[in-house]
Amino acid sequence: MTRSASLQAGVPAWRRLRWRLNANPASWSVPLVAEMGVAIALSVVLGYVRLYTMPQGGSVSLEMVPVIFVAVRRGLVPGVATGVVFGLLQLILPGAFIYHPMQAALDYPLAYAAVGLAGLVRVGGWRTLTGAVAAGCAARFVFHFLSGLVFFATYAPAWEAPWLYSITYNLLFLVPEAVLTVVVLWPLLRAYDAAFPQLRQPQA
Repeated sequence: MTRSASLQAGVPAWRRLRWRLNANPASWSVPLVAEMGVAIALSVVLGYVRLYTMPQGGSVSLEMVPVIFVAVRRGLVPGVATGVVFGLLQLILPGAFIYHPMQAALDYPLAYAAVGLAGLVRVGGWRTLTGAVAAGCAARFVFHFLSGLVFFATYAPAWEAPWLYSITYNLLFLVPEAVLTVVVLWPLLRAYDAAFPQLRQPQA
């Protein structure tokens, strides 16, 4: 057992969970806040580097990578906060698909806040990272699905139920983006953990 693993084994489970949630902004360090700021900026930039864009909004890019990075290495609440700010910024940047205030809230701040729920999953390898990305994408999907069902049902073909159209439409860009996120994020996390082992959260 490594020294890091030995130290983590001696930490009570409740404290490991508290570190994973990192729910008290008053305890956030300056480096953490700086990382969140950099993550938000990177998400904005990466959001414009798209493999393809769907006709009623949604695209395949690497925009989730910084948000999930913060969530799995700095805690669930910092990840959610990073996602919220990123989602709000998208509302005022070019390229946003806005048809109704509630639709905008569902598709942007709420959807990207949900990506931060990836921080609920302990990431120790690429399989658990896949689970974390799946959790974040599934939570994001819920808000996109609701938006599609309520505000974009008229785009559904006559032969397809609106709820099925919303599921299909959103999975067409979320699944490829999730796969791309795992592929890119895994080596980044390994490099981060090697460079800053003291910042890795204890494993619950």
